[in-house]
Amino acid sequence: MAILKMVWAEDEKHAIGKDGRLPWSLPADLAHFKKETINTTMVMGRSTWESIGRPLPKRHSVVLTSQEDFDPGYSEVTVVHSKDELLELIHAEWQEERVVTVAGGAQIYRLLMPEATDLSVTKVFGDFDGDTFVDPVDLTQFDLVDQSKMIDNGQAIEFLTYKRKA
Repeated sequence: MAILKMVWAEDEKHAIGKDGRLPWSLPADLAHFKKETINTTMVMGRSTWESIGRPLPKRHSVVLTSQEDFDPGYSEVTVVHSKDELLELIHAEWQEERVVTVAGGAQIYRLLMPEATDLSVTKVFGDFDGDTFVDPVDLTQFDLVDQSKMIDNGQAIEFLTYKRKA
């Protein structure tokens, strides 16, 4: 079965970024992100790509950008310029039975949420005065299949995993 998994961390006001970076330093969340995205095709927008700055190991990076002349600087990174082109690539990856993960940012989550089969959300308790926000998700379309709470670097967080209802 084809899997399109959205992976993100958000604070209580749905902030996911501030000044082009994560608004927190949470090693356990970064480890969780790695676990969720490793050995997948990882889709992101240009701004997210620029904040990461390099291909992450054991992931096929795909960057969606409207900039026709965008060069990520790495030959192994795939660049697409439209939702249709991205969906074509995702469907090709599914034929190879690869999981596709979405790593941000907000516009990419909004664009692909209707296609999402799985959500991996880290809730960061508090308000981090972010400037980039993910849209609230209609969770009535999903079943919560796993959750766990912990303290990460002194910060209360919760990992939530959802699967789209059949």
